[in-house]
Amino acid sequence: MSMTTADLLRGLVSIPSPSGAEAPAVEWLCQQMAALGYQAEPDGAGNAVGTRGEGPREIMLLGHIDTVPGEVPVQVVDGVLYGRGAVDAKGPLATFVVAGARAKLPPGVRLTVVGAVEEEVMSSRGARHLIATREAPDAVVIGEPSGWDGVVLGYRGSVALEYRVTVPMSHSAGPEATAAELAADFWYRLRTWCAEWSVGIDHAFHRVEPKLNALNSSSDGLYGEAVARIGLRLPPALSPEEAIAVATSLASEGEVTATVNAPAFQTDKRQPIVAAFLAAVRAHGGTPRLKLKTGTSDMNLVGPAWGCPIVAYGPGDSRLDHTPEEHVPLADLERATAILTTAIERVAAQIHSGRWGGER
Repeated sequence: MSMTTADLLRGLVSIPSPSGAEAPAVEWLCQQMAALGYQAEPDGAGNAVGTRGEGPREIMLLGHIDTVPGEVPVQVVDGVLYGRGAVDAKGPLATFVVAGARAKLPPGVRLTVVGAVEEEVMSSRGARHLIATREAPDAVVIGEPSGWDGVVLGYRGSVALEYRVTVPMSHSAGPEATAAELAADFWYRLRTWCAEWSVGIDHAFHRVEPKLNALNSSSDGLYGEAVARIGLRLPPALSPEEAIAVATSLASEGEVTATVNAPAFQTDKRQPIVAAFLAAVRAHGGTPRLKLKTGTSDMNLVGPAWGCPIVAYGPGDSRLDHTPEEHVPLADLERATAILTTAIERVAAQIHSGRWGGER
């Protein structure tokens, strides 16, 4: 079966798959992978998993099939495909599937493509299931937008904070602070601490940055309550535990509840998988760019757990992630597919020859 990356992506973005509701898209993708020669089926977490080749050595292309909520009408305009997930991250996943089907694999090396579930939420259920049930692959590529000529080496960590405060109601003309004011004060204290911690640091990857996602207040007539929900993006130099300790110390009258997604993770640019991708980009006429990203991905989880050579790669401009204008040029899809096919073949050849730096 012949299929372009654009064909596969258009079908994939036409099936809504917000986190927790990925099953229809997973079923469809498994069908498409089977038609392309993969052995494909959902795993125990509901991930779409397709495998080509046989042998004890494995290259894993780990993308995610879930998206944030919101409908972006699926259409192609002037060679650009619009749709929710076109960038984050069904575009990279479609590239994985097509490039994986095209790549020539030597004996003893198998290739696995995964469309993981619940990457966009704190559970990261798909990636955590892989860590718990599978041995470390010899190499991993994470499917996230890097631009067709970009290779990502790391992502910041993230923690979700909920600040909750309840106080007795008082007259609006009185001096007592309202619950809403106390929550706002906590946000300002936390934001000030983050700014002070990051003084003199130029690259966003190495700064700690807060985001106020929601601030709500209510009253039953006797007590007022306010809840602030805040996300923290963390650099390698700041652990989730340290950040939570600071937030708790700043809470004053309220209480802080924290949910850790993952600490920051950065791979070594001297790894052989990095060299394979740089060479592949150059082979297809590009000037490769190494990147450190300010968000968080499944690399943060599987990178330290598996300890194998790893990068992130995929077409798309990450500035369009989660936006109403999410789109990707069709030409970039094909460029990325060609580059990834070459990179897979380079990695597989090195593993087969025994020259792979990630020997098990």
